[in-house]
Amino acid sequence: MKLSISNLAKIKQADIDIDGITVVAGENNTGKSTIGKVLFSTFNSLYNITDKIYTQRLKEIDSSNKEILQNHIKVDQSYHYVIKYILYVGNCINRYISNADNQKNMDSKDKIITDLRKEIEKNDENVPDYFNDYETTVEEIANNIIRVMNVSEDVLMKEIISRYFSDVFNGQINSLSIVDGNELAEVLLKINDKQNRILFGNNVCGMISREINIQHKAIYIDNPFIIDGLSKNQNPDIINKSLKDLLVRENENILDDVIGSVIAKEKLNTIEELLDKVVDGDISNNSRTGELYLQNKEYKEPIALSNLSTGVKSFAVLKMLLEKGSLYEKDVLILDEPEIHLHPQWQIEYAELLVLLQKQFNLSVIVTTHSPYFVDAINLFSCKYETDNAVNYYMSVVDYDGIKMEKVTDNIDKIYKKMASPIEVLDTLRYELNNN
Repeated sequence: MKLSISNLAKIKQADIDIDGITVVAGENNTGKSTIGKVLFSTFNSLYNITDKIYTQRLKEIDSSNKEILQNHIKVDQSYHYVIKYILYVGNCINRYISNADNQKNMDSKDKIITDLRKEIEKNDENVPDYFNDYETTVEEIANNIIRVMNVSEDVLMKEIISRYFSDVFNGQINSLSIVDGNELAEVLLKINDKQNRILFGNNVCGMISREINIQHKAIYIDNPFIIDGLSKNQNPDIINKSLKDLLVRENENILDDVIGSVIAKEKLNTIEELLDKVVDGDISNNSRTGELYLQNKEYKEPIALSNLSTGVKSFAVLKMLLEKGSLYEKDVLILDEPEIHLHPQWQIEYAELLVLLQKQFNLSVIVTTHSPYFVDAINLFSCKYETDNAVNYYMSVVDYDGIKMEKVTDNIDKIYKKMASPIEVLDTLRYELNNN
């Protein structure tokens, strides 16, 4: 898989190979996070896009049809019958639209009217008596269905992509550079011999060319404190909402995803020991308060996850994703500077965990970092577990015409040298102090 970005936010140009683990290193404010956010937005906006569009059509039809029904139903009757028949007719309409055979004839008004009447009246022939002008009501509903179903899929797809990227980038999608501010931003995702191409102008999606059906989700982790808000009714941004939904997901049916869960648990056997070094115990939910707790034999009572150290929370997020069965084979896992809240020793253990996760689940992992410990740990553990041929290293570079990504897989010493510069500053200061 390859991700190419041009003139988007802070990025002038980036061509990123994503094959196993991709490490993007560099100084603060050099566009590292943009890489992960673009990949997250590209995958999740297009993930099950056909179903998303269909769902939005149904929602719009249902909402606007309820308004039509309310305008035409007779008001000189009990509230009970008003509600009953609005709901009844609404359900009949939804049933009709959901029928795959009916969807083939959504441009024929006469057929829609005929079929709708049959659907509505087959169980209650008295329905027409409850509306002022039943014929007009059904005709308006048919017109509404045609209006919504005739909205171009391409237009809807552009709107979904625009909203997704806009939410992630706070409306600032196109280049922030004065020089390139008027140029189109481009995102190109290549998988094997196919590609999806997205163009943005004036911070909205102006073109989408799609050859790939995105079948896997992207998970973006940049904030271990999300655990603190899992039991609270908060409105997080789209990145953290996506993660929160995965951390608290509950299967409605006891048999939902039973096979995926079994497979995940089998894979977990190889990494449970590593996880338990840091997060030893079971994470459970208090049904009364909604608060999450860690039960450990060393504690006299369960400890609230919000009371754990930030470092433990970082590991707990991964543990919960695994235990919830929210991480699937070939998913995309994006981690933005995971080392920030971790002691150097835990950075090493976290890196080992990522290498094992990538290997066991065949994930595509994107990691941004400015820690030499973390880079070195990824490098060494990928050698230990024989996955080093699937690790790529990039360094963000501030050039005269913008931020670019330099591939340094064959020479990761460039990363170490860049990250060592603060140490050299301190060594110089130490020398000056000792010689004065």
